[in-house]
Amino acid sequence: MLHVNKGHQLSSFDSDANGLPAGSNQPAQYIPMVLGFLRRQAWVLGCTVVLAVSAAGLYALFAPPVYKATATVGIDTAKFQLFQPAGELIIDSSSAVESQLEILKSEKIALEVIKKLRLTDNIPPQQAGFFGSSKQPTEFEYTRQLLAVMQKHLTVKRLGIAWIIEINYESRSAEQSAQYANAFADSYIADQLDSKFQATRQVSTWLEGRVKDMLQQTLAAQRAVVEFKANNNIVDTGGRLMSEQQLAEVNSQLLAARGQSSEAKARLERVNAVVQSALASDNTNALVTDVPINDTVAKLRAQLIDLTTREKEWSTKFGSDHLAVINLHSQATQVRSAMIDELRRVGEAFKSDYDLAVRREKSLDSQVAQAVSQSEASNRNQVRLRELESAATSTKELYENLNKRYLESVEQKSFPVTEARVITRAAPALDREFKSTLKILAGILGVGVALGCAIAFFREFTDNVFRSVSQIERQLQKDCITPVPLWKEEMDDCPARPRPPESERCLTRSKGPAWASVDAPLSSHAEAMRTIKLSIDLNCPGKGAKVIGMTSSLPREGKSTVAASLALTIASAGAKVMLLDFDLRNPAITRTLAPNAKIGFLDVISGRAPLADAVWTDQSKYLSFLPTITNGLFAQSNEIMSAQVTKTLIDKLRGEYAYIIVDLPPLAPVIDAQATTHLIDAYLFVVEWGATKIDVVEHALGRAPGILENTLGVILNKVDMDKLYKYDAENRSYYVNKHYSQYGYTH
Repeated sequence: MLHVNKGHQLSSFDSDANGLPAGSNQPAQYIPMVLGFLRRQAWVLGCTVVLAVSAAGLYALFAPPVYKATATVGIDTAKFQLFQPAGELIIDSSSAVESQLEILKSEKIALEVIKKLRLTDNIPPQQAGFFGSSKQPTEFEYTRQLLAVMQKHLTVKRLGIAWIIEINYESRSAEQSAQYANAFADSYIADQLDSKFQATRQVSTWLEGRVKDMLQQTLAAQRAVVEFKANNNIVDTGGRLMSEQQLAEVNSQLLAARGQSSEAKARLERVNAVVQSALASDNTNALVTDVPINDTVAKLRAQLIDLTTREKEWSTKFGSDHLAVINLHSQATQVRSAMIDELRRVGEAFKSDYDLAVRREKSLDSQVAQAVSQSEASNRNQVRLRELESAATSTKELYENLNKRYLESVEQKSFPVTEARVITRAAPALDREFKSTLKILAGILGVGVALGCAIAFFREFTDNVFRSVSQIERQLQKDCITPVPLWKEEMDDCPARPRPPESERCLTRSKGPAWASVDAPLSSHAEAMRTIKLSIDLNCPGKGAKVIGMTSSLPREGKSTVAASLALTIASAGAKVMLLDFDLRNPAITRTLAPNAKIGFLDVISGRAPLADAVWTDQSKYLSFLPTITNGLFAQSNEIMSAQVTKTLIDKLRGEYAYIIVDLPPLAPVIDAQATTHLIDAYLFVVEWGATKIDVVEHALGRAPGILENTLGVILNKVDMDKLYKYDAENRSYYVNKHYSQYGYTH
């Protein structure tokens, strides 16, 4: 079956049709496709370019002169601002300048210019149109017209990255362009001043109310602090409350009393420990080694130490029973008793001091507890007091700040300052402006070229016809045997030969492609017929006759002419050939070769006339032609094609001729050709170059599977060889006529 590619590319844009390998994606490989497109659509592109150049030339010749005036406005962002933002100031210059550009181009500024120049004082009458009379436009209508014109001729742009705006205005008058440019600059400055004044006035009004409110709040906060101190008996002593100072003093005394009590207790305990140790074991060493407490104890301890030392020495020297030793021991005992008595007396004194220290400590403890209780209440009051003082301080600072800003706003309202200023005022231009004219000319040329490309692309994409050999082979999956050149009237150099008498059944000679192989055997048309014959011989081997059916998808594609020319070519080679006209509904080949025939194919198969009386021949007697004679529309022609008598006739002709060429009806209008599959050995399918639609051929062959399977090849007919190279870039040099002229070919 036929491979029908529903998403196929059109002929002129198919890569294979332009010499590109399938699947290639290299940019350089698309160059032949682009060049082929330019070759095919060169006259369309050329005409549109010529028209665009002509239109641009006429515009440049008759366009009125245009003058442009320029004014520059600078923006100083460092000037005074009422509210300076806290921290680092970050300004997006691009956004800020773009905002100013849009303000300059707004309708508000344009309306101010119209009002300033009093352009609506004299409203001219409207020009009369094709379908109405002139009338006076209203002020609103005229203002809208002026706005459209002014915004069209106004150009506002930023100079580089600077905060400078350039205002350009184009007009047919140099003075008017300068006047309008300066008016836009002045209106912009005035609008900036007005916006500043309005903003300052609104801020001043708001600040005035806020200052009054903050003053009342400040006074109320300060009164609350004073009343709270008076109600809670709070006295400030250099940043500290009195209760806090008293608590600190009593706490210091308590710490000193605790130290004294501890010290007295330690002395008392030490004295008692020494006395108890001495009394417990009559230990003299405890008294001797103890730390002196007072002068008396110190003297006694010295005596005791001296006596004890001498007692030990004499006891060692003289013995313990010596009288002197005994006297020393007795004296030491007395001194020891005196020391114990003195220590007891000192202990009573230390006990009295300790008791006094303990009582004083307890008294100070009670005083500290009372002071702490009073301090906790004072601390709570102090926290509240700090809150009130902080609120009063914040309110006062906010009031002072707002009051300062209010004074600044009042000063600025009396003299508003704007960030914008005019740097250069516009002056009348001395020379006309060519840049706008060049832009318009470039636009006209661009539109012309774009229109030409659009028309060219439209023609290219709607050219859904067969244009090349490779396109046929790819779309139809069949070999294209040969392109048959288009036969032109001037190519026929041989005069028409006189018609034979009506009594002789000899084919009628005429000018045209049917007799080209005989009249011009060295033409490219004759060479194409010989190529078809060779293809038949190579693809239909065998000793018997070859029955070849010639058909197409639509009428007027030249299948009958190709059939007649092929039969004449075979006959001129010396082979017997029979040409049958089986197009029963439109026997075009009969009208061309045997217009005077009275007996034909229908008479032979019906038995009304023998075959010998119906056959026409050429002068060489190698070509026989069986015409078809009908007396009107033949409705059941397909039944005749499939009838047994027709097959019997074909079988009879197989024994007499080497080739049988059958001219069949086209596939699309009628189904007669589909009824001949049992008669035909192979089919030749004719396609008209540049005329037959691809989808029509695909549909016709797709509905005739019997013909498709037995199709020997496709013949691309009526090919304009002078244009074929534009569509077949790969083989463009193959069809150049000078290559064939060396072998005697004329065309």
